[in-house]
Amino acid sequence: MPAPADCRGTVCATHGGSAGHVKAAAARRVRTQEVEADTLAVIAAEGVEGVTDPLEALALLASEALAMKSALAARVNALSDITTTSKLGVEALKVEVQLYERAMDRAGRFLDLLAKSGIEERRMLITEAQAQLVFEVMNRVFNAIGLTAEQRALLPTVVPRELERMQSLQVNGKQATGQRVR
Repeated sequence: MPAPADCRGTVCATHGGSAGHVKAAAARRVRTQEVEADTLAVIAAEGVEGVTDPLEALALLASEALAMKSALAARVNALSDITTTSKLGVEALKVEVQLYERAMDRAGRFLDLLAKSGIEERRMLITEAQAQLVFEVMNRVFNAIGLTAEQRALLPTVVPRELERMQSLQVNGKQATGQRVR
């Protein structure tokens, strides 16, 4: 009667189940299953929201891929040697280098998708539409409060200056207070 397959493997010891590479593959499968099960449990606990803006989701994935690439680059740069030699004398790239190469490929694919999607052009169109809306609202407010000709003449100078100040506050990490800026 043949021996049963190792609890982690798919073949019995008689048919290669006790070989080192088979045990290593079985251990990777078990670890992958554990990580997948844990990840699914986290997702189930948090709930999943639908994607409302696929391009924004893609941009987020690209950012995460770039962050992963940068983190792995730091690990690769810290290595004294990028190769390792097995007990059998086989030389191979260290796992950090392999992961870094994958991260570079993945980040490149995401960036290529973003470039092809025209996301920056779409963002620009949205920003322009929002600016046009703000412009229309401001004009309606100015008309409703009955600005004098002298006050209207100041608008092309005052409005851009105040918008630049607001942007400067946001860039420097400060929030606008709603107080008059002089």
